[in-house]
Amino acid sequence: MDDFREDRGGKSPASGMEQFRTRISGNNMGFLMGEEHSPRQMVEFLNSGAMFRGFDDVIKSMYPGEDLGARLTKGMEALTGENHDSVARKVRNWLNGRNAPQSRETLFQISFVLGLGEEQASRLLGMVDGMGIHYRNPDELVYAYALRAGLSWKEAIRLKAKALEIMEERRSGADGEETVYTRQLREAFLSVKTEEDLMNFFRQNGRRLGRLHETAYRKFVELLEILRKPESERDIAGPAGEEEKAYTMEEIISNYLGMNVPEGRRLGNMTPLQKLVKKYWPNESSLVNMRNRKEDVSRKVMILLYLIIESYNEEDWDEDGWDEDGWDDWEEDEDGDTRLEIRLEKLNLFLDAYGMNLLDPGNAFDLLVLYAMRAEEMGEQMEMVMDELYTGQGRRKKD
Repeated sequence: MDDFREDRGGKSPASGMEQFRTRISGNNMGFLMGEEHSPRQMVEFLNSGAMFRGFDDVIKSMYPGEDLGARLTKGMEALTGENHDSVARKVRNWLNGRNAPQSRETLFQISFVLGLGEEQASRLLGMVDGMGIHYRNPDELVYAYALRAGLSWKEAIRLKAKALEIMEERRSGADGEETVYTRQLREAFLSVKTEEDLMNFFRQNGRRLGRLHETAYRKFVELLEILRKPESERDIAGPAGEEEKAYTMEEIISNYLGMNVPEGRRLGNMTPLQKLVKKYWPNESSLVNMRNRKEDVSRKVMILLYLIIESYNEEDWDEDGWDEDGWDDWEEDEDGDTRLEIRLEKLNLFLDAYGMNLLDPGNAFDLLVLYAMRAEEMGEQMEMVMDELYTGQGRRKKD
């Protein structure tokens, strides 16, 4: 069983390679570190040799008791009202690694049934889309408090109704408050210890809460704008009087984010690995929806934007609160391991700032990101290995 680290819960993310001292992570990082590997060798390792961490691995590490299946079945049956056979079948599928719950509400219910803590629940939520507890979402704030306080699901539902009523009252007040970032709300929420504290938190912050990640959205827009007008961002001056070039969302996908990943939802001809990596891959429609606040900014698109833009200019990102000293100290002839170690800590801080799970070598997409981070040009290396995964594998099958 893999001894996987739990979330930080407001603490700084683990630095360097310390977070990878586990069976699954150690196996994958052992291949990655040291010797240089071509994109083809990397994909071959992913197909035979790599170990992936599934929902079943995580939940079993959090609740190692032999009664896990029985407790989950009984508890979920009581919470949902579903019939016993249906719940038992779902639980068997979860624990056998056949599938995982996709509903965040279900994952919270599982957390209450197993008596997990707030940080463990955040890790479990991250197994679906890489996003831990959303400390701006009113529902999830109440669930997080209830887990912190050791309350039951029934008590959490009661508190949620009360908190949402307070929030709606506050929203009817005057607008015009200053912008408050999600990480600021998370820090304030850490001081909530009692039910009275929780209700006061909703009274003070009701108008600031919502179901989309405001901090991540602002950074997403900033990064997207760099790709929309890449020449101006890289200080490449055009002819006098020439109108600044601005890419469309379609061109951003085509030139940067697509990386040869097939579009559309037809997955029939894909291998399990290809399907796994493609999940939540951005396309023109999803980018437009994120930009227009119709869907939340995904962890995957944030990582891709980061890799591509950092490939242009390894900058400090000091506006997000981390120390700018030392990030750009490596020389061009530094080895891949050194580049990876420096970039890993930087990217983990970036993800943590937006409530997203840290890089996990037991995740196929994350392992590809770690591979790309060893190269001098991260974005280019990521595109090369994705081309090998989809186009290259396809060519060999036809041959």
